[in-house]
Amino acid sequence: MNLKYLYGVTGVVLACAVGTVEPAYAQRRDGNLLPQDKSGQVTAVGCLVRGNSVRGGKADKYVLARPKTGPVASVTEASCTADAGADALTLDNPEKAAIKDSMLGRWVQITGRLESETSKDPDNLRELDVVSAKMVTVVPPPRAATAAPRQPTAAAAAEARPAPSPAALQASGAPAAGTSAAPRSLPKTASQLPAVGLAGLLMLAGGFILRAFRLRQRS
Repeated sequence: MNLKYLYGVTGVVLACAVGTVEPAYAQRRDGNLLPQDKSGQVTAVGCLVRGNSVRGGKADKYVLARPKTGPVASVTEASCTADAGADALTLDNPEKAAIKDSMLGRWVQITGRLESETSKDPDNLRELDVVSAKMVTVVPPPRAATAAPRQPTAAAAAEARPAPSPAALQASGAPAAGTSAAPRSLPKTASQLPAVGLAGLLMLAGGFILRAFRLRQRS
């Protein structure tokens, strides 16, 4: 009796666990926009791809992969991709919003009615009945600002300035670096005539003195 009771309780617990896990697992593939048992108007942003790009999608359908609650102002990259196990919504009536192949692989914002989902199969994608759609504006991230070039100081500018060539120095009359200026000869302004005249006067005076000395000895 006890074993039968235990088996019965165990079966009930397992059934409840399975019923709880399966819807939760299935819900993970719709981006958690709405509970699976509810339908309503939503705005979702995701990557537009072909249905056969993700598990459970159909080749003749568009799907909104990696859906998130919108709206969003912009994205940083224009292109996007989705792996096979990505969250996705099947788009119904995409022609209402002029969705076309040129929008594939791009971020798209779609407004529509998200249908409720009763299937326990996680590969059974929820349907989004499209009302309007638009491409999301792409705003690349700002680049790092480059540092402004430093202005050279006066000393650095003087060191960087090339030395003048010898030809330029000769043309300007300035001495070249590392060479000393040649001494300049003084102008010849003196004359030897005054010296000759002075010697003549001394000799004449000496002659007069000698003559006077001789005359004095004779007398």
